Amino acid sequence: IPRERPALEVRGLSSAGDRLDPHATRLEAIDLRVHAGEILGLAGLVGAGRTELARAIFGADAFDSGSILVDGEAVSITSPGDAIAAGIGLVPEDRKQQALFLSLAVRANLAITAIDGITGPLGLVNGRSERALVERFADKLQIRMAGPEQAIGTLSGGNQQKVVLARWLALEPKILIVDEPTRGIDVAAKAEVHQLIDELARAGMAVIVISSELPEILRLADRIVTMREGRITGEVMRADAGEERLMALMTFHEQAV
Repeated sequence: IPRERPALEVRGLSSAGDRLDPHATRLEAIDLRVHAGEILGLAGLVGAGRTELARAIFGADAFDSGSILVDGEAVSITSPGDAIAAGIGLVPEDRKQQALFLSLAVRANLAITAIDGITGPLGLVNGRSERALVERFADKLQIRMAGPEQAIGTLSGGNQQKVVLARWLALEPKILIVDEPTRGIDVAAKAEVHQLIDELARAGMAVIVISSELPEILRLADRIVTMREGRITGEVMRADAGEERLMALMTFHEQAV
């Protein structure tokens, strides 16, 4: 894994939690980095603050202090639009509630983030470009569907997740955060999603994987950061990690570098 300037660096990020959600975890002075070509795993129990951190980096939730740097340059992220412009994408943990438009077709769900690139000078979507985009990613990710006009809600969980991933790949982000990448999908689709994440990192993307499944973290991550109650409690390389070690870091305040 290259050790040059991180693709993404978070310095001293703190938040008071979601003011609309009393159960949201406060983040306290989070320092984090991930390099191009690296898969960073975020491990923690429920309430550790992993999803809150992902949403703060992506601009979905506000944070009170700290800074975010992309390729060594500080960026101002106050909305998802800012994050996308900075090259950051987020696959959220609940695809049906937070990512998919269940009443729309596969075509519309996949192409929505790339709409600027397939819109003509009069503001109309170029149907040929849109079809080509959908077909390219449906083939690349092996999305199993009757056709691009099939309702997204009728696809299997694994194919729905592939559509969400394809949506971001169409934008070619520098950094992709994937929260619970294989929740609610079958074993075969899980293996395909794992392979895709591996391929993205090999192609030079910086990937952050959040998962409640420790075997998944250990399978994917090059380096693993553990969290508890909004704080980072440890950092270990995959070669030095195991489920017991990670569980200890997720449960107690042992520091490991």
